[in-house]
Amino acid sequence: MSWLRNDDYRLYRFRASHVLDTPAFARWALHIWELTDEAPGGKWYWEMGTAGLTTPARLRIILAPPAQPRQGTVSEITEFYRLLGIPSDFTTEYTQAVSHSFSHRTEGDGSWCAWFHFLCKNVSVQREEGQPPEVARRTPSFGRPLSTLPNADYGWFRSSFFLRRDGDSVTLVCFGAMTGVRGRVGHFIDSKAWDDVLVNPYILFDIVLEGLYFDVDQMVWNMNIVFGPIEHKMLESAHNKDFKKLNSELSFAAVHNCAKHIIFLGEVLESCTMLIDGAINNTPKASRSETQSPSLVQEQLIETLRYRRTLFRSTQLRLSSLQKRIDNVIALAFNLVTQQGSTAMMQDSRVMKAIAAITIVFLPTTGVATVLGSQLFVSEWKGDGAGWDVKTTPLFWITWWVSVPLTICVIILAAVWQWWMSGEKKRFVWRKRDGGSETTEKKVS
Repeated sequence: MSWLRNDDYRLYRFRASHVLDTPAFARWALHIWELTDEAPGGKWYWEMGTAGLTTPARLRIILAPPAQPRQGTVSEITEFYRLLGIPSDFTTEYTQAVSHSFSHRTEGDGSWCAWFHFLCKNVSVQREEGQPPEVARRTPSFGRPLSTLPNADYGWFRSSFFLRRDGDSVTLVCFGAMTGVRGRVGHFIDSKAWDDVLVNPYILFDIVLEGLYFDVDQMVWNMNIVFGPIEHKMLESAHNKDFKKLNSELSFAAVHNCAKHIIFLGEVLESCTMLIDGAINNTPKASRSETQSPSLVQEQLIETLRYRRTLFRSTQLRLSSLQKRIDNVIALAFNLVTQQGSTAMMQDSRVMKAIAAITIVFLPTTGVATVLGSQLFVSEWKGDGAGWDVKTTPLFWITWWVSVPLTICVIILAAVWQWWMSGEKKRFVWRKRDGGSETTEKKVS
């Protein structure tokens, strides 16, 4: 397979040159368990470099920190990659945040390697006294300010897993393994059931996938814990029609952040099922064929991987149900806001009616005062003490001669317009016939 690209991790080293170190990544230590002739029961030890990896071992499991490209550790990590024969494609996928690729690569001397990457949204629950549970807030990267939005979390889990077989030696490297994976690896080592791994090393991938299932499933349950009180508040507000409580206690940003986390978790579950499919398809390539026992181990392994797929599918169905619940809550919130707006418009309409009623009450008095205060009437004081004498002016009769005909004309025009609009409406229905542009006019009564 000489056409396969091997650029000595060029993209990885280039990315590392632009990322500064932080105190948390100052040292790059390896936690190693290995099964050797000198240690037939296996042993754990810490290694700060790669010197201990040159000794032969039948089975070696390495728990390494996340393979993030950084200036201070890039030389150690790339040397580690070269020693284990990790291809450049592995590091390229990591720098591109690939989450659902699976590769099995056969080499010329009969050895092979396989790997996949895992990218998962980190959702943990934060509980404060007297407050509903929330998603714990994390910054998107080191040195960035903490978000003030509710249920806003920018943390991710990134893990990578590399498996290699050289003759009778099997090596598994777990970069940035999560809690579930570390726990399952520890149980596997304590069980001392290591012989089947030498028959088909993909058993180690099955152990890793089992740990990933527990981690992802816990994330989905955490989202259920966070979303439950939000849904309950929304239903209470809808039942009691308490719009003030809806606006003061319920955050729509929190609901949308929950929806965003669920979308990310859905992507994770979909990628996990694709990883299992890749493992199932490549399991026969990883088996040894000298004896009859590998066929049984291979069959059991494929059955177990298919079972893992059903577990992920079950969690995926639960997440899909949660997604539909969030969609219902968002639709309900939209309806409540619309109903609140309609209530406000009805209140405004009542105010306008009250203003109109008050205007009608005072309209006669205002009209009489306006007419009497104009130049249509004049008043004179009688000198003999008989009081005031009110007389009309010539403008009074001119006003009536002009206003009465104009009023009649306006009434006639309004009646004609009403008759025209109610009796002469036409609707044009456009139809295409045989691909042409003919139109028909249909009169609707």
